[in-house]
Amino acid sequence: MKRSTCGLAVLLGGIAGFHAVAAMADTAYSTEGATTSFLKLLTDRLEFTLRQIPALVRYLASLPDIVGARTALLLLAIVVAGLAAEYVVRLILSRARLRGIDRLVGHSPLRAFGLALVLDFVALIALAVAAHAVVLQLGDSQSLGGRLGHQVARALIYWRTFNLLFRAWLRPGTPEGRIVPVDDQTARGLLLALNLVVLLPLLAGHVARALETTGASNDVTAAAVILYVPLVAAGILWVVWHWRHEMTAWLTGMISERKIGYRLKLDIAKRWWVFGLVFYGLMGMAAIYAALTQNATTSRGLSSVESTMLALLLFETLMHRITRHIVSELPMAGDVVADCLRLIARLYVVIVVAEALMVRAFGFMTAEEWQPHDSGAKVAAVTAVAIYAFWRFLRFRMDSYIASNPLPSADVSADNEDDVQVAASRLRTLMPLLRAIAGITILVVGGLLVLAELGVNITPLIAGASVFGLAVSFGSQSLVRDIVSGVFFLAEDSFRIGEYVDCSKVKGTVEGFSVRSLKLRHQNGQLHIVPFGQVAHITNFSRDWTVVKFNLAFANGTDVELLRKTVKKLGTDMMEESAFKPILLQPLKMQGVVDIKDNQLIVRFKFMTRPKNPTLVQRMAIRRMYETFPKLGIRFAVPIYPMAMPMSGAPSEPASIAGNAPAAAAAAAAVTTSAAANIAPTAASLSPVEAVKAAE
Repeated sequence: MKRSTCGLAVLLGGIAGFHAVAAMADTAYSTEGATTSFLKLLTDRLEFTLRQIPALVRYLASLPDIVGARTALLLLAIVVAGLAAEYVVRLILSRARLRGIDRLVGHSPLRAFGLALVLDFVALIALAVAAHAVVLQLGDSQSLGGRLGHQVARALIYWRTFNLLFRAWLRPGTPEGRIVPVDDQTARGLLLALNLVVLLPLLAGHVARALETTGASNDVTAAAVILYVPLVAAGILWVVWHWRHEMTAWLTGMISERKIGYRLKLDIAKRWWVFGLVFYGLMGMAAIYAALTQNATTSRGLSSVESTMLALLLFETLMHRITRHIVSELPMAGDVVADCLRLIARLYVVIVVAEALMVRAFGFMTAEEWQPHDSGAKVAAVTAVAIYAFWRFLRFRMDSYIASNPLPSADVSADNEDDVQVAASRLRTLMPLLRAIAGITILVVGGLLVLAELGVNITPLIAGASVFGLAVSFGSQSLVRDIVSGVFFLAEDSFRIGEYVDCSKVKGTVEGFSVRSLKLRHQNGQLHIVPFGQVAHITNFSRDWTVVKFNLAFANGTDVELLRKTVKKLGTDMMEESAFKPILLQPLKMQGVVDIKDNQLIVRFKFMTRPKNPTLVQRMAIRRMYETFPKLGIRFAVPIYPMAMPMSGAPSEPASIAGNAPAAAAAAAAVTTSAAANIAPTAASLSPVEAVKAAE
């Protein structure tokens, strides 16, 4: 699999290189076939180069006389003085850098990075000052020595600026302030590799400029470029191959598993060197082509692509370092802002790279022809950023609401006395579905707007989507019925997550739903998936209020009026308590005597409460009755056992019953309550959830 992937990438790179070379040739010779013209040009220039080698050798031999020993020494002194000044200043500031990083990296890593970057910039300023101090010794800036000195100083400052950036991100000696997610050894290797990638093309370009400055003819300069460019390209290709594992560690370290396309990004990061070899091979061919045709447009275009990609790599690494502390599944505001900044940078890079390839590198368009496309691309990029920022902000608010309003437990009939959440709010119930609908809508509408800004006619797309939707609706009528039924159920607020409902055939607690089905969790643990189209009606047992009725058995001869007043007093007291005031809608009261049997007086009680754990109120009411009634002389019923034949010497009445009358009365009341409660276990006599479970 790995070989096939690499082989495919190399093949695609070769095809791209062939077409690029053909495009280069076609730019110079548009009246003939591109390939034929390029081969003819290559053959002629190769012969010409071989004939120019003696002239190049003679010119190089005369360079000491043209430049002069003093000028050559001063040119060397520019490099030495600049590097020495930078090293000394860096050495002086190293202690301050380490102290600043140690002090700030713990609570403000970005400030530590900024402090280290500023100190390195001071060293770069020292390099520039020292280099220009030596340049002044070369005399007038228009003289040969002055021009060569300025070229060397600019090249040195350019190289050390990139080195400053690479060092600021890699920090081989100070892992605490490192931005790149690699170890010390890998950081050292990457710093050397990146310096070589910048330095080798820089030397190649400035050697050609130096030959032109010293008076070399264009033919001699082209011959020199054709001779040394393959060596420079080979050196860069060796750098890419030699340090491919270190760069792979850099790229893979920035890929988050929480992001979309993790596997694809990981594969691209591991195969980056294939694209690197192809790209730098094209850059070498472009440099040779520039020397042959005296047209460096293609080479400059590819150089712009290289610089842009390096800048994007550094920016992405900095964003990863800033946001890597965000490990929560819920995106935070900083993560949202970072993603928006990443999108802006990536779209800008895409526009710059497209312009460099289409206009300068391959010459598919002229600058005038590209101008309308460039304007449309910029407007489309602004539109895409605005749409993406709106979606991320909307999703951030939705995710924050979901996180701050967790779903209730599926076991809404729990017997614990904790204040549990029974049902979610309507907005919390609909929020996942609203998030999905909003995402799809923004994606479709935003995509059409971006395509319209890019000049794509979106009318056929809209018409095709309409026809496709119509065909799908006719071909899947049951699916459409499920979706439409679900929309009406949700619009009517028929259920919410956490509520106990009866859907004709199945019952359970609403655990979730999609656009076409409802998920019900049975109290025994089974999960029912019910399509909305199969739901004839929904009975909601957890909505608004519920009336709880229960029976207790009292001894014959109980003062019913005293019992009524006592229960009324208990109910009033419970209504005033803070624990029951939010959930009790009507106080506990006695409805009256419902039956007399077996020397027992069956009395019914009721209260109205919210459907939020009503059994808690019932248990507390019975407990207070048990504690209060004996003090007032109100006795619970005593069970009557069937008469048994007494054994010889045994008393005619069981002593255990006679001696434990209160306990027996309490037991009788409990038994009678249980028996009476099971006479008609419906929604009118029990709490809604308990009634359904008792019926099952």
